[in-house]
Amino acid sequence: MSGVHERPVGATVEWYTPAKVLTRLGRFDLDPACGDPRRCHVRASEHWATEGDTLPWYGRIWLNPPYGPAGVRFIDRMIAHDHGLMLLPARTETRAFQRAIKAADAVCFLRDRLWFERNDGFVGRSSFGSVLFSFGPYDADLTHLGWTV
Repeated sequence: MSGVHERPVGATVEWYTPAKVLTRLGRFDLDPACGDPRRCHVRASEHWATEGDTLPWYGRIWLNPPYGPAGVRFIDRMIAHDHGLMLLPARTETRAFQRAIKAADAVCFLRDRLWFERNDGFVGRSSFGSVLFSFGPYDADLTHLGWTV
């Protein structure tokens, strides 16, 4: 994969989830933090750009929140919604991460660092590991999607 190692915060707070991660996660009803729907690889019925932290959420959610302070509102909304999957940096010392890990039904630390895509098409390897949080019984049992846990 081409690209360079780059810190995720700075040039943008929006880094799109690699299609490789999403292919085995199934369909979602909503991606409330998509940023630019043309760049999202999420198979969702609806994608929201910037208003996702204020509109009512529904159904099974995919959430890769914006990085930095803006993402905390999205993380707390996901915890309250309690249905879907959320991808976060493995920053275990943050209060938002600690709230998420306490609330999640299942947690999966990803083995490798991911290659994220920026809005301008730039692809860069994350400078940190990532964690997938499952909320609700459907997503807590990823075996129905062909995953081995």
